[in-house]
Amino acid sequence: MLTRILRYVKGYVRIRITGYSPERFLNLCKYKKIPVWGLLPGRNFYDMNITIAGMKKLKPILKKTGTNLRIIEKIGLPFFLFRHRKRKIFFAGAAGCVLLVYILSLFIWNIEISGNHVRTDETILAFLRKQDVHCGMPASSVDCAGIARMIRKEYDDVIWVSASLKGSKIQIDIKENSDSREIEEEEMTEEGTDLIAEKDGVIKEIVTRSGVPMVHAGDEVKTGDILVSGRVEIKNDSQEVVGYQYQNADADIRMETKEAYEDTLDLSYTVKRYEKRKKRQVFLRFSDKEYVLGQKVEAGEKKEIFSFEVLPQFSKSFPLPFSFGVREEKQYREVKKTYTKKECQEILSREFERFCKDLRKKGVQILENDVKIYKDTQSAKAKGTLILLESCGKERKTEHGNLGENNADTS
Repeated sequence: MLTRILRYVKGYVRIRITGYSPERFLNLCKYKKIPVWGLLPGRNFYDMNITIAGMKKLKPILKKTGTNLRIIEKIGLPFFLFRHRKRKIFFAGAAGCVLLVYILSLFIWNIEISGNHVRTDETILAFLRKQDVHCGMPASSVDCAGIARMIRKEYDDVIWVSASLKGSKIQIDIKENSDSREIEEEEMTEEGTDLIAEKDGVIKEIVTRSGVPMVHAGDEVKTGDILVSGRVEIKNDSQEVVGYQYQNADADIRMETKEAYEDTLDLSYTVKRYEKRKKRQVFLRFSDKEYVLGQKVEAGEKKEIFSFEVLPQFSKSFPLPFSFGVREEKQYREVKKTYTKKECQEILSREFERFCKDLRKKGVQILENDVKIYKDTQSAKAKGTLILLESCGKERKTEHGNLGENNADTS
């Protein structure tokens, strides 16, 4: 690729050699170290490429071998410049374009941030703008070490920052402290919490990490029943309760529950039929002012406005201060239609599948499903019961026990 570019810059000629001994011509070119390439043999000729410098050395070779030379094509930058030597405006524009690109390369046009999870790019960019670091600033005034220092000083959870200048872009890489949040120690506290049942069901599995389990696998529970208590009894050697300690109950509890499902669909519905005739308006928005061209469009009864807007920007962090687009006003009329039996089944089945998918996303397992679709003259209905296996356990403040009641005088 580089060789082709260099050849184009220097220029070369496509020639055709005819005569009594073209093979001898090629041998003499090799002997004189005249580079030729792109050799293509014909019936009574050879086509090839040769450099401009090599062309100047061919006269004695042509005379010695008795061959004839014809130029087929002149290729390269020198010939292009010669052919367009009178187009001064073109060359002035090309030079101006190169100069403009060079001038633009002296400024910052993009700030890219990576590695941030706690704070958004917009938050960090807003902070940098307050520190006079923004798109459009001269690249020569960028202090990468200073930018990294400012970010570390502003955000305590940032443990490492790297800022580098890559062309007209500032690349900022951030590493945040994932352990910045304080981890609560698992210890006894004066205020504890219980885990209670959120609905009726049968306990299938319970694994307690802290607290006292109040139910076991196979037990039937009602809404509000305590599953794991955060109150731990303290007993003496005689197994008498002498006090309580409180902690936050924690456990993995799986419970079998029943949930009723019902979804109703009206058989008649309304659709919009848009008219082919429509009004169109082109707009240009600059700051808080808007300029429009075309027909007046406005929303109204049985009218809708559709708009398409373009926000030009050099980069994600450097939008231009204007936008443009098109608005269309479309009129419509309402048409009443009725679902067929097949359409009702498809719609209700699709909604039920979406409902089941949401349950699975929450970690709920569907054990049994007897949901069926019923249809009457006005509506269609999906109705039934699901048997689910789901996690349960809602936190509630532990009620403090009265030690005096448990240690009553039995004498």
